[in-house]
Amino acid sequence: MSWYYTPHPTVVPAEDFDASADANALRKAMKGFGTDEQAIIDILCARSNAQRQEIAEAFKRELGRDLIDDLKSELGGKFEDVILGLMLRPEAYLCKQLHKAMDGIGTNEKALIEIICPQTNDQIKAIVDCYEEMYDRPLAEHLCSETDGSFRR
Repeated sequence: MSWYYTPHPTVVPAEDFDASADANALRKAMKGFGTDEQAIIDILCARSNAQRQEIAEAFKRELGRDLIDDLKSELGGKFEDVILGLMLRPEAYLCKQLHKAMDGIGTNEKALIEIICPQTNDQIKAIVDCYEEMYDRPLAEHLCSETDGSFRR
């Protein structure tokens, strides 16, 4: 028996996945008066991130609409934040959290550690590339401007 914890994903790809059917079900949940929030939860929370990306593509391709824009217009508050977070690619979500940790007065160093330290080299590369694409600024430059001393090193 190993003495360390090996994480296992809690959301695995759904079996019998049909991106087109999910896209249409999401549109139905948001169309008309009111929003069927439970339907949105049932679909998006039971799909892997890759499957959610496929749903967004099917939504655009088949319905001619942007799923993110529709979700933003139908949802609000913390529920909107969670659902939109689920729709981001993992590296984009982490970039958003890194930026948030360094935005404004003070830097949330604990958040920086929690986000950066567990990543593999390949994951770090993806995050670095994504950060520059999202914020038009190198991540290393932003980190250096927000940290100092031994923490920066």
